[in-house]
Amino acid sequence: MAKKKIKTNAMRFLDEHNITYNHYEFDASSQEARTGLGVAKIINKDYRQVFKTILTTDVKGNNFVAVLMSDDNIDFKKLAKEAGVKTLSMLPLKDLKNTTGYEKGGCSPLAMKKSFPTFVDKKCLDVETIIVSAGKVGHQVEIRVAVLENLISAKVVDIAK
Repeated sequence: MAKKKIKTNAMRFLDEHNITYNHYEFDASSQEARTGLGVAKIINKDYRQVFKTILTTDVKGNNFVAVLMSDDNIDFKKLAKEAGVKTLSMLPLKDLKNTTGYEKGGCSPLAMKKSFPTFVDKKCLDVETIIVSAGKVGHQVEIRVAVLENLISAKVVDIAK
C-alpha cells in the first residue's frame, strides 16, 4: 500500500491561497536533523534558506513571532523595539501547543491558531526562497519571502544577533 501523503495545516493554508511551495519530508529522529545545517544537508538545500520560528511574549501576555535563520540567535532587544514593546522573552514551551497549535520543532509561521505580529529577519533577503516548518516535525515547506509578507503581514527587519 502506498504511503499516505501528509498535509499539514500550513500546507493546506498555502493550498487555499494558491501558493506554490515545495514540501520536504525527512526523518527527524536523527542527530543531524536537530540543526538547521543538518536539515539543509538532509534535504539538499543551502543552509541559509532554512529558517526557524520562535514565539515570544511580552509582560502583558501579547505574543510575537520571530522567523530567523535556524543557526542564528534572536536579539530580543531588536525584536522588542520592532514590536513596539519594552521587553520580550521566549513563550514558555508548555504554552506553545495551546497558543499556536504546533509542537516544538514543528512550529510554522503559517496557519497558527491565532494570528500574531510576525517579524522575519532581513537575512531572508539574501536568498530567493526560505524553508520553514510545515507545522509537523520532519516536514518543511519552501516558499518565497513575499508569501510571508503578503499572506500573514510579516515585516522584514533586523532581529538576529
